[in-house]
Amino acid sequence: VDGFICGNLTKNRQSADLNESDIPEVGGLSGKPVSKLSDQLISDMYELTKGKKTIIGLGGIFSAHDAYQKIQLGASLVQLITGLIYEGPQIVGQINHDLVDLLKKDGLRNISEAVGTANKI
Repeated sequence: VDGFICGNLTKNRQSADLNESDIPEVGGLSGKPVSKLSDQLISDMYELTKGKKTIIGLGGIFSAHDAYQKIQLGASLVQLITGLIYEGPQIVGQINHDLVDLLKKDGLRNISEAVGTANKI
């Protein structure tokens, strides 16, 4: 196994972050409702693999901040679907542009330097 995808869908509706009226009764949840669960999965997997496996983080990415958080928790790559659906293809360019600003703010030269910085392994 070369890597893991963390945070796609969940059927778990037991979250304080969910507004019961906003979610369907059947099927999987994606997007913002799974963001915190996804973040925890990424962090746990990064620690379990001691940062030696590729992690693709997804679940609730609508901005560079969302993507950067997953990167700092251990994701080497991020994937977005729901954000793309709601915001359109221009979201990709906006996230890339804003990620550069976040990296500069933290004194980093590239994404690789940010991977796992929020985890202690």
